[in-house]
Amino acid sequence: MERQIIRIDEEKCDGCGLCAQGCPEGALQMIDGKARLVSEITCDGLGACVGDCPQGAITVETREAAPYDERLTLDGLIPKGVNTLKAHLKHLHEHSQTTFLNQALDYLKELNVAIPEYQEKTMHQGCPGSAPRNLSRPTADPVAQEGLTSQLTQWPVQLHLISPMNPVFEKADLLIAADCVAFAMADFNQRWLTGKKLVIACPKLDQNQSVYLDKLTALIDEAQVNTITVMIMEVPCCGGLLRMAQTAVERATRKVPIKAVVVGVDGEIRKEAWV
Repeated sequence: MERQIIRIDEEKCDGCGLCAQGCPEGALQMIDGKARLVSEITCDGLGACVGDCPQGAITVETREAAPYDERLTLDGLIPKGVNTLKAHLKHLHEHSQTTFLNQALDYLKELNVAIPEYQEKTMHQGCPGSAPRNLSRPTADPVAQEGLTSQLTQWPVQLHLISPMNPVFEKADLLIAADCVAFAMADFNQRWLTGKKLVIACPKLDQNQSVYLDKLTALIDEAQVNTITVMIMEVPCCGGLLRMAQTAVERATRKVPIKAVVVGVDGEIRKEAWV
């Protein structure tokens, strides 16, 4: 049958292992210093590993492959312990894979295996620092305030914490910035953040980046953001953030323009272009 499944470019793969860590099904393993797809039948094709690859060596393609088997996947995951099982169920839930998730829950009940809590609590039940806020700024002389006033108009900003359903994102110009960008640039607030809504992420260190792809897709389709600006550092591992935004646009039903801005470690703009 034809279905979506990952493809690995071994020339680009540098053997960092981040993709294997981000594959809850265990379909990816590091062998001889390279990422290998060791089991097509346990690869669900959702691409959780794509955003984890700093080299852009992993893509999702449609080709002939054996159908994904949820029961066989669970047979391999259950012996690995409750945390691995939880990661798999959470992965299915966050990708809205209801059919596979129901198959998994039914099979676990059939085997009398305890089902771990895999759904994150809603934002208002979590840390108070994650509660959405609309930040109003007093009107003042822009010349007098230049360089002194924050241009941030919403909270939170970390991509794991934001909700695409927050009204502040509706029809907004979205700025997706790598964590280090604002620290490298002296004029980040005034030059780049003014008039935009902000989300930040680190494509190398952040976990569960499949959630990022879902949230960015929802920001495009549900919040109907107007434009997307992606600001990344010039280091290679930062490129995953731009690829994630591009993948979200490809997945979404709406198409929005993306501007890529590459920042040098000295804070200077290396490249700025619509992509």
